[in-house]
Amino acid sequence: MFENVGQKIKGYAKALFIAQLIMYIIGGIVALALGIDWDEEYWIFIGLVLLALGWAIAWLNSVFIYGFGELIVKATEIERNTRGGEKKSEVQAKVDDERLAKLEKLRAEGLITEEEFKTALNK
Repeated sequence: MFENVGQKIKGYAKALFIAQLIMYIIGGIVALALGIDWDEEYWIFIGLVLLALGWAIAWLNSVFIYGFGELIVKATEIERNTRGGEKKSEVQAKVDDERLAKLEKLRAEGLITEEEFKTALNK
């Protein structure tokens, strides 16, 4: 339930955007229908505003929630990468493997000593 909270928040933001967009479209159509049926310009204006700006309001609400989820994902990844002995991200593991391969190649070719190799590993 509390695993991958950041990813869940990001998914919620996407679902919220779709739900809000649908509600704004329905609300705009209903307001337009009321305005036309009752011959009220106020409802027609409200309907047009909902249809024109509803997507922007829905997007703005969702982008803040999505951004919060992204912050949680990044903070979790930073914590994982800074802890000793914890699982590294795939990108960091690949970088570390490439660096180790380069150092071993330099040591095998005799371009660095064993002491320099060990020093470089600790950095």
